[in-house]
Amino acid sequence: MSKANKSKPAKRVRKTSKPKLAAKKSIVVKAVKPAAQSHRLYVLSDSTGNLPRHMVTTFVTQFPDRTFDLVPMSFLQSDKQVNDALAVIKQEPGIVMHAMISPMHKAQIEQFCLAAGLHVCDLTGRFVEFLVAASGVNVKGDRSALHPVNTQYFGRIEAMEFTLTHDDGLGLDSIEQADIVLAGVSRTSKTPTSIYLAQLGYKVANIALAVEVQPPEEIRRIKPGHGVGLMINPSRLVDIRHRRQQSWQMTPDIYSAREHVEKEIAWSRRLFSQLGWPTVDVTNTAIEETAGRILKILSFPTPGGLTVS
Repeated sequence: MSKANKSKPAKRVRKTSKPKLAAKKSIVVKAVKPAAQSHRLYVLSDSTGNLPRHMVTTFVTQFPDRTFDLVPMSFLQSDKQVNDALAVIKQEPGIVMHAMISPMHKAQIEQFCLAAGLHVCDLTGRFVEFLVAASGVNVKGDRSALHPVNTQYFGRIEAMEFTLTHDDGLGLDSIEQADIVLAGVSRTSKTPTSIYLAQLGYKVANIALAVEVQPPEEIRRIKPGHGVGLMINPSRLVDIRHRRQQSWQMTPDIYSAREHVEKEIAWSRRLFSQLGWPTVDVTNTAIEETAGRILKILSFPTPGGLTVS
């Protein structure tokens, strides 16, 4: 009896302690650790660098903050410019990613990195080679083709001019010419979203709404399928307005009061329902995503061949 009594507690201790230890270990393994150090990441381009910078920025979002220190180097079009860039990299080595058109410059960068023992990646080479193999058509090798000054370009400029002159309720007498009309209460990202859409070639007008002010009559004459209401979570809007007042050293008033904000949001939702407009929630949403949702809701195409970043 004494031996049995002594062994049972020991077994119970082992059974309860092992799962606890295992659980602790699993939590430590799965936890995302912060970067031990920031890795210098060069992004080389022979043009504006928008495309490779946008690609790399997208890639690094999947890593902990401050894992990489991006160093863009653009318009590397001559041998001297490429050599100067490589000299900088030699002084402060790092990871190299590039989007060069010239096969000679591609090879020069690859050979330099190989000799220096640096990691290197061609952001466009393999994709272009794939398209050549799949289509049977050779590339032009023209770097200016990425930003052509053509009919589409001038259309984008015209769209941006229209959007700037129809911002925040301006230009109501010609608002029917807009491809897209956005409306929403204050601080719902109407202007930046409009400008982004204009860069894609759409003429956009936006109208600010306030519960105390009668909406302009023109809003009721917008063609079906062209108006979109921007909505936002009231708590988020209270925070945005409160921080704006702080930055402007303004005394908090009804503008950022929760009760007033909730009233405005509810009122704007009813207005959009009366107009028959679809709505997009912009809470914690980047303008690129908001714009994409707007185009999808209105069944408008996203222009191809454009890089807006």
